[in-house]
Amino acid sequence: MNIRNFKKIGEYYALDTDPSYEEYIGRQKSKKLSLVYLMVVNNEILYIGETRGGYYRPLSYHKNNIMKNQKDGIAKELNNGNKVEVFALEIPNQEIQINGEKVECYLAQDYEKFLIKKYSPQWNGRA
Repeated sequence: MNIRNFKKIGEYYALDTDPSYEEYIGRQKSKKLSLVYLMVVNNEILYIGETRGGYYRPLSYHKNNIMKNQKDGIAKELNNGNKVEVFALEIPNQEIQINGEKVECYLAQDYEKFLIKKYSPQWNGRA
């Protein structure tokens, strides 16, 4: 994996078990933050996502029946004895002026799209 400035936020390590959170997150677990996050197995990026919901979202896929491709991928890797590490980068919104109007830009979504195009992660495809 060669993406700078992403910090490990936790990992999926066992089936039917909540993933671990890194200690530094503490009570920020449910704080609303704009993030781009990566799911990584053996230094290979298997999924890239974005959220406005903070650290909780990328560490709740084991419960997410809508994101079946990712949930099944996590289960498969855990069954194979691998852990799924989760890394994140906070991407603050930026405000710009257009035609005299202040516009808040949500940059995390564009960065996520860029990374998906660059890395073509396996779990980002449609099942």
